[in-house]
Amino acid sequence: MNSFEATVRVLSAKGHGVVDHPDGRMFFAKGVWTGETARFQLTGTEKNYDVITVLEILTPSEHRVAAPCAHHGSEKCGGCPWMFVSYAEQVQAKEKKIDFLLSKNNISVEKRYPLVASEKNLGYRNRAQFKTDGLAIGFVTEGTNDLYAIDDCLVLNPKMREHLQSLKNQLPRTDWKTTGPQPWNYIEIDDLQSSSEIVLNRRRPFRQGNTEQNLKMKEWVQSVLSDEPKEHPVVEAFCGSGNLTEALSQAGFTRILASEVRGVAVEELRAKRLAGVEILEIDMNAKGVWQQLARRQPQAKILLVDPPREGLEVRQGLFSSLKLLETLVYISCDPNTWARDVKDFQSQGWRVESLTPIDLFPHTPHIELMSVLRLQ
Repeated sequence: MNSFEATVRVLSAKGHGVVDHPDGRMFFAKGVWTGETARFQLTGTEKNYDVITVLEILTPSEHRVAAPCAHHGSEKCGGCPWMFVSYAEQVQAKEKKIDFLLSKNNISVEKRYPLVASEKNLGYRNRAQFKTDGLAIGFVTEGTNDLYAIDDCLVLNPKMREHLQSLKNQLPRTDWKTTGPQPWNYIEIDDLQSSSEIVLNRRRPFRQGNTEQNLKMKEWVQSVLSDEPKEHPVVEAFCGSGNLTEALSQAGFTRILASEVRGVAVEELRAKRLAGVEILEIDMNAKGVWQQLARRQPQAKILLVDPPREGLEVRQGLFSSLKLLETLVYISCDPNTWARDVKDFQSQGWRVESLTPIDLFPHTPHIELMSVLRLQ
């Protein structure tokens, strides 16, 4: 049986529809929503899980909407997989995802706040990475090396859309053709650049991709630490170019040790000359990293971490080194690694005082978590 009818049972962690085949097998489908009935076609395996193609939506969800982007639905761009669903329903799906995560991992949260929805679900993105072969510019289709050319991108903010059109107007460009094994080069852009500053194959320092939501994140940090004595020593791990370091400094903390691996981000942070901030160039994934941080800030009472999606890969020695910690502020871009780390922290006597999800990327399954942990 190559095609079959089924109803989407639930959404997976990746935001795909979970579908049960009549013979008992389970598959994942893109472009469908919980409760929808559709006809599916068996296709193959993608990254170790079985996928199916939607042939026809038989019973659409009441939350299904017409996607405003002409590229949506082709599965070749893939940048906004949830654009076919109302934003209000996307928010509810993300709330359910977090509730399931907490239940699955037996994580107790004293104060679970609602997800902070984005005021903009179009025109919000302040950075992007495009691919080009000198003839076209766009994104790479998921699971392939194929370049998919785009005319526009509606989630980019106005300055970013201007950059994209400027790049398109320069095509074709022979100096953008690849000479290496990859069939394309990349162009990273953000809304802090002028068009003349855009350079092929050059990384831009990391920034949170939604400016308005990032401001809310910084305000949240200041709010949850508002009652902390400002002379309390603070350690900030994975500080990057100082996004949250600015929030700590502006809040009045006078003894901030901001740590990050050597690179452009550290140079940007150093150029800001933030009051009360000492910078330590260190690899947060190196053995003995917490001992080194403790030597520089032995009286630390507050730890703020905002790691990449891998989470705190090195946790051993954290609490035995920073022995006076009372408050742990953990911001995460990956709920699964957050849950892994928090379970470890709970086993060592820490409790989750509050959890606030925030949506930085509407039309995607992505969720950022903002949490505060206290020592029991």
